[in-house]
Amino acid sequence: MKKTIPRTIYSPLFFLLPVLFFTGMEAAWSQNIDFGKSYINVTKGLNGGTVETGDTLEIRASFVVRSGTYDSCRYQDVVPAGTTYIAGTVRVLTNEGKIYKQFTDASNDDPGRIVGTAITINLGYNTAAAPATAFRRGRVVNTHKPSFYGSSCIMVASFRVRVTAATGSNISTGGGNMTYKLGAAAVQTFTFPANTLRVYPNYGICSNTIGTNAIGTEFNGTFGTGQPRNRGTSANVPTGYTYKFFTTGDPNDYSYGVANNTSTLTNYTTLNTWAKPDNSSPTHRVFSVWDIIGDHTGASNPVLGNPAADTVANPNAGYMLVINAAYRIDSAFQQTISGLCPNTYYEISCWMRNICSKCGCDSNGKGATNATGPPYYIPTGTGDSSGVAPNLTFEIDGVDYYTSGNLVYNGQWTKKGFTFLTGPAQTSFTLKFFNNAPGGGGNDWALDDISVSTCSPNMKYSPSLSPSVCEGNVITIYDTVRSYFNNYTYYKWQRSTDGGVTWTDVTAPAGPAAPFWNGTEWEYVTSYTLTPAQTLMINNGNRYRLVVATTLSNLTDPNCNFTDQGNIITLQVIFCGIPLAAELIAFNGQLENEYAQLRWTTTGETEPLIFDVERSTDGVNFSLIGSVNSYNDYISEQSHYSYTDPSRLTGKAYYRIRMRNIPGQSTYSRTIQLAVSNEPFSFVSVINPFSNELLFEVSAEQAGKAEAELIDVSGKAVRRKMFDISSGITRLSLENTSQLASGIYFLRVQSGGRVIQKRVLKTR
Repeated sequence: MKKTIPRTIYSPLFFLLPVLFFTGMEAAWSQNIDFGKSYINVTKGLNGGTVETGDTLEIRASFVVRSGTYDSCRYQDVVPAGTTYIAGTVRVLTNEGKIYKQFTDASNDDPGRIVGTAITINLGYNTAAAPATAFRRGRVVNTHKPSFYGSSCIMVASFRVRVTAATGSNISTGGGNMTYKLGAAAVQTFTFPANTLRVYPNYGICSNTIGTNAIGTEFNGTFGTGQPRNRGTSANVPTGYTYKFFTTGDPNDYSYGVANNTSTLTNYTTLNTWAKPDNSSPTHRVFSVWDIIGDHTGASNPVLGNPAADTVANPNAGYMLVINAAYRIDSAFQQTISGLCPNTYYEISCWMRNICSKCGCDSNGKGATNATGPPYYIPTGTGDSSGVAPNLTFEIDGVDYYTSGNLVYNGQWTKKGFTFLTGPAQTSFTLKFFNNAPGGGGNDWALDDISVSTCSPNMKYSPSLSPSVCEGNVITIYDTVRSYFNNYTYYKWQRSTDGGVTWTDVTAPAGPAAPFWNGTEWEYVTSYTLTPAQTLMINNGNRYRLVVATTLSNLTDPNCNFTDQGNIITLQVIFCGIPLAAELIAFNGQLENEYAQLRWTTTGETEPLIFDVERSTDGVNFSLIGSVNSYNDYISEQSHYSYTDPSRLTGKAYYRIRMRNIPGQSTYSRTIQLAVSNEPFSFVSVINPFSNELLFEVSAEQAGKAEAELIDVSGKAVRRKMFDISSGITRLSLENTSQLASGIYFLRVQSGGRVIQKRVLKTR
């Protein structure tokens, strides 16, 4: 927030994102003039993002005269390599980004032009300021427009470019210069320092689970807790900003505070309902207009954040960093972060909030709270009186990777950030957050919950988290690893025999796996088979987990590998008694007039049996719907049975058969799925798991051709077959699958431009 009270003492400040540059500028210390240079990613808009090929950037160079008259005012620059100039974009903007003067590209009778790649704008050209012409450098007086409360003139020279450089390239947005002179003094030239941005994929905020925050400093990015309203200084805020308590006029320009309540020291309150401007004496609000809020950490509603802390009753309220940025484009927070993992994606993010809804000052010098006129205050946009919107750049190791976009005022916190991939051997980087918006009314913001956290994969175990196995039998457990980023491809299985206290590797490190894209993320399946020696009663309660990493070396580093701590397999070993002599050798079903017709076959019957038919709507929780007695035919090699579900099938259902004898010993069939679908092309049933043959049914609106593929976890089609299908339900099969390795496969069927897919399990 830039105040309406005129300032009488100024220090000249020459700056550029990302560093201050004073060398050789001793003569400028006596001048009331400021410079700044930045860029806006127009394509990414308010959402923010990385710079990608094809994006439009607006290069902005600020020229601020706070006192006196300056002649020979000119901005010169060149179109950065790796970009192309966008015709008709040579302009002078207000500090809020509105077009104040539009120029043609040609060298004619206006002060702006482009010749080749060279940009020239004669700032402050005015026909009344004789002997100025369109081709002479201009004159800028502190009372000229665009005006800041009538006491300063803020001009932003700008042009737009389109990025042509490839991903991974660097673009220089620094350089260029401003010329000016005071009175009879010689013309001075200020050259903007270098600045580099990286053309980088715009992954956005990590879509997978988030690991441990690695930022470490400032109470792991939360700024801590305490009872005093003003906490104290932060070692992570550079010396360009001065620490201040919250009073009627502080934190002022280039100042910051760390507080749990942004009301004034002289009229403390926890309410944010005071008027704007709050004309109480003294005012409750900083500059009479700032929001009165608390921090963000742990808020029940992360968008609204916490209310302003009651610093009398609350002994441990959370703190936040509050910045009053001005013209200087410089670092507001910086930290070197170590202990990172190579070849790993990290979400770098923070929560931000624009804290002033009425800080604007238009080009006529009218403030948002000024009711006198004409002319009256002209808002930047409809209903927007917040002024210059905060805009942050995230820099890593001296290179810009992300800009937050303009943070418009909405009375809410918003999460801003991007996803960064560390290098093959990178274990640390220096992170900086920069003010990237020009000065003037506004550009006041709160920052909290800074995070540098790994983008972890999602893991899902099967057949369940507590699989049961008969004592001395073989069982195979599976883990499906999914990630938006195709890099957690090294893995190993581990076992714990003491309830998860200690873990031992039961497989050697393996990888890289070959994930396939499932339509939303990368996925692969790995399995581990427990031998009879591992399924004894003594093994009941043993735990198993999968550990994954992005590199083989990371797999052995507990700080760089990953496992899902909330989901671990616990083995249930049960005594099954004497096994049944009879075997269930086949079980299938089909829909007939929307009723499920179930059929199964047994062999080796030597005693009376009962077949319980169970049904489920989710494939997990089953209930008994009927029972069938055996034929007691002990001579025939095979016996065939059937059952019709008495309930009409309206959606999807799962079925299984429990075969049991009189003493109570039992065994289960495989589970099948049947479904009535209104989709033009869909699965009706898939016999899963499968062994020698994969049987399935499809439903189609129209007859035609269909191609079925059985795809392994590496994405390779191991079986392929063409079919003729009819309108309605068609039964199909992929034969000769006995030689395929046990494990997870994907059945994909295409017909009429439509594709359906289902995961299936191959057993011995």
